[in-house]
Amino acid sequence: MYLNFDSIRNNHEEEIIYHGDKDKLNSLNHSSIIKDIGDVNGKIYLTKVNNILSLSLNLDVSLIIESAYTLKDIPYFIKIDETLYYTNDESLESEEVFLTKNKLDLEEIIYSLIITLVPLNAHGENEILPSSDEFKVYSEEELEKENSSNNESPFDILKDLDL
Repeated sequence: MYLNFDSIRNNHEEEIIYHGDKDKLNSLNHSSIIKDIGDVNGKIYLTKVNNILSLSLNLDVSLIIESAYTLKDIPYFIKIDETLYYTNDESLESEEVFLTKNKLDLEEIIYSLIITLVPLNAHGENEILPSSDEFKVYSEEELEKENSSNNESPFDILKDLDL
């Protein structure tokens, strides 16, 4: 879905009931973590004041992602609640206000938000880190606990060395 910047009325809020284009969103996806983008539904609010467009997105997104623990596909849900600002005036461009031409591609904007909201270490609720008799994978918390319970350091032998 495209928005034409010039066709949005000034000083007026518009509400769009959004149902995502799954095919377009999945065609944008080049992530090895996200396997499928499912339903993307919610509301988008547009407000334009003095050549700055406020784009408020309140969307629910269902995904199939690869678990970081087991590499199996798992369902994952995110909520997008973001406000972005766009302008077509170069003098108004800033770190918070993106410069755009006359046309905004909503699917590209939504995909960029999805990719930033999916954690790299996503896993299912009851999944545990892999281990066997030959190895164990520790989480950061487990590693800190293991290190704090084992107070011996290989450098402890140097404590008594008189230099």
